[in-house]
Amino acid sequence: MSKCPIIIAALLLFCPAFVYAQKSKSFFTVDLYGGIYLNNEQAWQLEPSISWIYHKYLGVALGLELTSQYNQPSRQTVIDGYEAELTENEIDIRWVILKPSVIIKSPVLWRSTDDYYHLWIQAEPGLSLACPFRNSLTYEIKQFLGITSQTVDYRTFPNDGLQWLYWNARFSVNLAIERFIVRGGYCISNLDYYSGRRNVTLANGHKFYVPQKELSQSIFLSIGYLF
Repeated sequence: MSKCPIIIAALLLFCPAFVYAQKSKSFFTVDLYGGIYLNNEQAWQLEPSISWIYHKYLGVALGLELTSQYNQPSRQTVIDGYEAELTENEIDIRWVILKPSVIIKSPVLWRSTDDYYHLWIQAEPGLSLACPFRNSLTYEIKQFLGITSQTVDYRTFPNDGLQWLYWNARFSVNLAIERFIVRGGYCISNLDYYSGRRNVTLANGHKFYVPQKELSQSIFLSIGYLF
């Protein structure tokens, strides 16, 4: 898929911000999101974010997501007749993802009589500019002496065809408590969590196995502050 239409669409969405900002009272929020992926074999996500609400129902946001798998099993292969396994710090896949987005808010669905609480929903379509911690795989080559083993060498295999630009959309229910905002919701993206190792060819000529591509889905909670 060509990246140009995605970039052009993003520009068209962001440009009206400068027009609306001159007509409406604006404010900022800072948020910390935390969640888990519902696929991708156990992965967590943590994302600090800042938002500029430049219109009653519109805004823009910029987040930096850190995500990593956890509790993944070690992967083994044979290199030059020796058993080899992934180095410990490469067992889990990790990404850093820059996430600009547009905020589309609903009208207030409920407010308390003293105007202390406000409830609304919002959608945040955006882009994901993703960078894996590693775009290769490194194996430790083991030599056995009886039942004990020692690492005698390392071998690194590069990955081809890394994809770094994706779309994402976040949907949330939001409760403002004076200046604090609590959010909970769902996020979907075409992020290929395995892109950094999808095209690694090992010493035996076979590709490193990864699951087929699928849409990434996650659920999250966040706490924010309005200023």
